[in-house]
Amino acid sequence: VPSKVADVDDSCTQKLIERFYEIGVYPDWWKLEPMKSATAWENTCNAISKKDPHCRGIVVLGLGASSEELARSFAIAAKQPLVKGFAVGRTIFSEAEKEWFYGNINDGLAVDKMADKYSALCDVWDMTRSSLKKNG
Repeated sequence: VPSKVADVDDSCTQKLIERFYEIGVYPDWWKLEPMKSATAWENTCNAISKKDPHCRGIVVLGLGASSEELARSFAIAAKQPLVKGFAVGRTIFSEAEKEWFYGNINDGLAVDKMADKYSALCDVWDMTRSSLKKNG
């Protein structure tokens, strides 16, 4: 078990997924944290494809990351055919939530801010996928 962040490498998620398959866990979808390297994504996707060709795919978690961090993550993850999209929450609602709870914005503005953030992330994902299709 890694005891320090430095112990995490490009095979950690792959090894965890392989262990899940070893104990009989075969999810339809994997919801995985954003990985920072193409090698980590490739190792992970290869492990899933090898162990479970019927897996529907992967969605990338946000973990409260900034939109900029997610854009960088999407650029790496979207290259993998198994990665189908993203499932983020805090990135979309956390800023608006805080402003709303403190009474600094009303319901409508909170909804607008969340919708704008979600729409912007969708645009980043779509542009990333679109550019991959054009180039590859």
